[in-house]
Amino acid sequence: MKILMVTLLVLISAKAFCGLDENEVYCYIKKAGIKNPEIVLRQAIYESGHFKSANCVKKNNLFGFRSRIIYKSFETWQDCVDYYKRWQDKHYKDDKEDYYHFLQRINYSGYKDFDYSKQLRTVKIQAPLKCADDEQ
Repeated sequence: MKILMVTLLVLISAKAFCGLDENEVYCYIKKAGIKNPEIVLRQAIYESGHFKSANCVKKNNLFGFRSRIIYKSFETWQDCVDYYKRWQDKHYKDDKEDYYHFLQRINYSGYKDFDYSKQLRTVKIQAPLKCADDEQ
């Protein structure tokens, strides 16, 4: 009985997780052609609670995208990254502007007095970031 309970808890815990790792997400962000991929990865980690939030698990929403007050749902997490690319192309017009400054200026977090860029800078990337298409 004890083994059954432990097994059940492990399975439940595993379900409440997107099953993503930082490097996998980072490489897809780069493949999608998103500018400032390390900062965008920090956003995904921050916004999704390190890929464990309900929005990540249930809606494949890595970045907290909303339509008004409802969080958007995506078929896959890759679809969410692709949506981010389209969002970035539409909103980030000056490549010379510091991306942290840009996110703060447009109030990405939705909270006027919140230092979003400072929070992103504190996000630790734990995995070594190396993609197959990186130059040797």
